[in-house]
Amino acid sequence: MTPALIFLVQAFVVVALPVALLRFSRLKGVVPLVVIQIVVGVALGPSLFGRLAPEYYQLFFNQAALAPLAGIGSVAVLVFGLITGLHLDPETFRRNGRATSIVAAASVAVPAALGCVVGYWILARHPEELAPGIRPVEFAAAVGICTGVTALPVLGAMLREMDLLGRRIGHLALGIAGINDAVLWILLGVLLTAVAGQAAGGIGVILSLVLLPVYLLIMARVVRPLLGWLVTCRMQNGEVQERALAVVGAVTIASALATEAMGLHYILGAFVAGVVTPEKLRKPLLDRLQVMTVALLMPFFFMSTGLRMLIDPASTAFLEIFVAATAVAVIGKIGGSAITARITGEVWPTALGLGALLQTKGLMEVIVLTILLDAGIISANVFAALILMAVVSTARCRSRGCSSLARAGAARPARRAVPPDS
Repeated sequence: MTPALIFLVQAFVVVALPVALLRFSRLKGVVPLVVIQIVVGVALGPSLFGRLAPEYYQLFFNQAALAPLAGIGSVAVLVFGLITGLHLDPETFRRNGRATSIVAAASVAVPAALGCVVGYWILARHPEELAPGIRPVEFAAAVGICTGVTALPVLGAMLREMDLLGRRIGHLALGIAGINDAVLWILLGVLLTAVAGQAAGGIGVILSLVLLPVYLLIMARVVRPLLGWLVTCRMQNGEVQERALAVVGAVTIASALATEAMGLHYILGAFVAGVVTPEKLRKPLLDRLQVMTVALLMPFFFMSTGLRMLIDPASTAFLEIFVAATAVAVIGKIGGSAITARITGEVWPTALGLGALLQTKGLMEVIVLTILLDAGIISANVFAALILMAVVSTARCRSRGCSSLARAGAARPARRAVPPDS
């Protein structure tokens, strides 16, 4: 088989198979497409396909055949970072009331703190999972970040599927998830800066801490107004045309290049480029980029991720890490969000509905875990266990019980007056 034919077979399988499975397995409306895409990516890797059909696995996924997949996967992650930043409207922090901000803080702090405890527990049980050059506090922080993730774009898609996007609980969930995402990227950036500064050949923590604020200031004060002017003058009838899209792409790549040069992951630069994009450009850009990226490009990233995973169900360490991380991610997210929402004035159905919705992790968790694996902060075994945790947590959000909680919360008013959230 020629390289082109192998690539086309790979592309057809990775794009069409998840949609076909969702259509014919009667899981539509029960499990989000992103969960099926992640599962297919894992199944095509050494964990399943490599064991069931090793000859065909070597034919289609040998080292030479993986180069095109890795390239498309990198582009997908870059564009998805931009899309995530475009979803994070800075007005969220000014528009949402104090009560929502408190719930958002708890929805990050509680599962992240529990995740840090689990991180130390993992090292106490399995010290071999700590990579050389990584300190226990960095490993524990990485696990805490992963258990605290809520994927804003996936949550928006699920709210649309559940017909909750225009309701109060939908606005609350999106606002909380937006703040959650911002805190996540800040924590991830701090962790990567610390690790990069300590690494041999790294640019140093002090230099990183100096360069990072300078970079953010340039993006906010120089790039933001310049981007608005360059794109606006190339828009027609409020739509982003090819030249305008090329300008946004160039800015995104330059921003990604800057963060990668500082020892951070390039997706952080793409995310910042999305955040600083002027408000009037956000919806036109999302209309042009989001559907194609999530439906067509991200499955290639999932395949690349799945090919790096080797799930060993017989491994005691794998099972313990998966069970512990899933338990604290679900309990911490639901408990931290629901109890705090109740204290700030929501009725129990709304509070529990918010907690159920905010479990969504999806492809955001996969990207975060890939960044941590590339940085050498987590091991391959921890990576595989936490990927499975992300799949289970996201699937639970669309389960009948969680959907019922969310819809029950949508039908109930707040117990007392709360600052407006939309």
